[in-house]
Amino acid sequence: MFNIDIFYSNNTLNVSVEGIINKNNINQIKKRLYYIISEYGINDIVIDIKNTINVDKEALSEFLDDYDINYGGNLVIVDK
Repeated sequence: MFNIDIFYSNNTLNVSVEGIINKNNINQIKKRLYYIISEYGINDIVIDIKNTINVDKEALSEFLDDYDINYGGNLVIVDK
């Protein structure tokens, strides 16, 4: 099971992720997130991964590096 819930509140894009986080799922998050950021110019993002299992830390780290290089906004990961 893998689920992404994205909502905008108080000038922050909130992304809630449930299930397994592997490279393919991170690519799905990245694609959706980058589209929204490009369309709406959002700089503040919170990604909640408290309800995930088997997080691919290397793929997540690569995603964060890529985000910093391309957008450099305020991205926070909320973990357990």
